[in-house]
Amino acid sequence: MKKYSLLLCTNLFVFGLNAQIKNQETKTFHIKGDCTLAKNRIEKAGNQKKIAVVDYDTESHVATISYNKEKTSASEVLKKVAFAGFDNDEYMAPDEAYANLPKDCQYKRDKEMPTMNDTTMNHETMATTEADQKQNELSPVFDAYFNLKNAFISGNSAKVTSQITAFQKNVSAVDMGKIEHQAHMVWMDILGSIESTSKKIAQEKDIDKQRKLFASLSDSMYKLAKVSKLSYVVYYQHCPMFNGGANWLSKDDAIKNPFYGNQMLTCGSTVEKIKN
Repeated sequence: MKKYSLLLCTNLFVFGLNAQIKNQETKTFHIKGDCTLAKNRIEKAGNQKKIAVVDYDTESHVATISYNKEKTSASEVLKKVAFAGFDNDEYMAPDEAYANLPKDCQYKRDKEMPTMNDTTMNHETMATTEADQKQNELSPVFDAYFNLKNAFISGNSAKVTSQITAFQKNVSAVDMGKIEHQAHMVWMDILGSIESTSKKIAQEKDIDKQRKLFASLSDSMYKLAKVSKLSYVVYYQHCPMFNGGANWLSKDDAIKNPFYGNQMLTCGSTVEKIKN
């Protein structure tokens, strides 16, 4: 009887929270969490007053997420849950966040983290190999970004469409479990913005409007470049004329303006050299 009353109170509490959410959308996702504290930790990580409510079932490992679709998304909620240490349908928790969970909360992961007993390589060789893998995981995304930048320089709308499609594919192919921790944190923070902006570029037919969106995409890529430990120097460059001032990234220190192309190809300056 006491258990029934507790369950009833919990359901009423969740219903009350859901009733406060406007423009509500509800979806379900699998989240890994076996310990008795998992429910509290997962719900605390995802809940946001009047914006999102998470109801996690520890037996089925299914979370019901209700959220205001005009203020957040299920992906944003799942991102916060991953930061709390719990792998889910969309995000793998950073290794450090997983390691910080109490031992009885550390579930079996789909992709096991390598340990010293998993390999006969020496410390130096293993560290180098892992660093190379983590660095290379984001390299295709930056390569696609630079190709997109060059398409804007050419002023060719067909090339822009082709390159933004390639960029989207490379973003989707990223294995987050292979990204170095600091870059992983930034990647999870900017991923939603990158996906949304690149989708708008792909749908837009006016190249001037695409260029405005490219400026926004470049802001996100700059944050990623700062922590990605690329094997080359990245030049952060600025155009004072376009849309009140806009920035882009380049592997070349020579100014080739993607916002104006041949109209004002050399307009701008390098404001920062990024070498991690």
